[in-house]
Amino acid sequence: MEAYPHNRSDNHPSISLFYLLITVLLSAIVFSFIGLGVGYAFYGKEAMVISEANFTQLTDDQLNFLSIAQIFSATGTFVVPALLLNRIEKNNAAYFDLKLPDKAVLFLFVLGIMIAYAEFFEWTIFLNEQMKFPSFLKEVEQWMRNKEDETAALTNALLSRSSISGFITNLFMVGFLAAVGEELLFRGCLQNILKKWLNNPHLAIWISAGVFSAIHLQFYGFFPRMLIGALCGYLYFWGKSIWLPILAHLTNNIFAIAIAFYLARSGRPLNYFEYDASEWPFAIAGFIAGGLLLFAYKIYAKKLNQL
Repeated sequence: MEAYPHNRSDNHPSISLFYLLITVLLSAIVFSFIGLGVGYAFYGKEAMVISEANFTQLTDDQLNFLSIAQIFSATGTFVVPALLLNRIEKNNAAYFDLKLPDKAVLFLFVLGIMIAYAEFFEWTIFLNEQMKFPSFLKEVEQWMRNKEDETAALTNALLSRSSISGFITNLFMVGFLAAVGEELLFRGCLQNILKKWLNNPHLAIWISAGVFSAIHLQFYGFFPRMLIGALCGYLYFWGKSIWLPILAHLTNNIFAIAIAFYLARSGRPLNYFEYDASEWPFAIAGFIAGGLLLFAYKIYAKKLNQL
């Protein structure tokens, strides 16, 4: 007897996962080279000479070059593989459907859930940043800190732009493209593959969320990002529309981009609004409010999908 409950006409989930990994690898390589070529054509060789040490002293051409490289890389790593897999897999059901859900009220639920949970997620970020390792893992902790600093330096360089064109670029690159691409790949493809293989949607949701968080290589934001990934997974599992987790992801990203733009325009550092540990009661209240809204969303979405 087979351990996975898939239709005989479907590919085995391990084959689907192999297809996904190969498609991501090849597409990411191809689109990264295309991005480098386009960036070179527009901004020349000088814009490509960027070291981690001078992320705080980048010229406009270098920032624009980085944006082009990031856009092509994200497209090749997330969007294209997800769309290709959804097309080439010979399964009875597609991984995701790009049609909008019939009831717009589901989108309102998602917005309410993300707003309610915002303070709780800020609290989890604060707690994750306090993470300390025992002395015998000091080298591991230092490596994680270095990777965190490298990734944060690039992110801060892109989000620190105070021009309208930079803001619009960030909305597309960090907001829309990241939300669409990552949700198509991790919720649309990976979560569905694992759900079919493990026959356990909850385990599939949390594993996908863990992988989603890990690929960002920001260890001191791992748990908050995993929680957001799991939330998006349940929004998709219950709502049956990939646009619902995309909206949740997009809402989270746009909020961060808007705050960063406001701070950049006002000449303040991006860490100006530091979280105060004494605000934990608001985080608990947000967790309860978000949980109630999520429960109502689950009931309404499941009822709607049974019609």
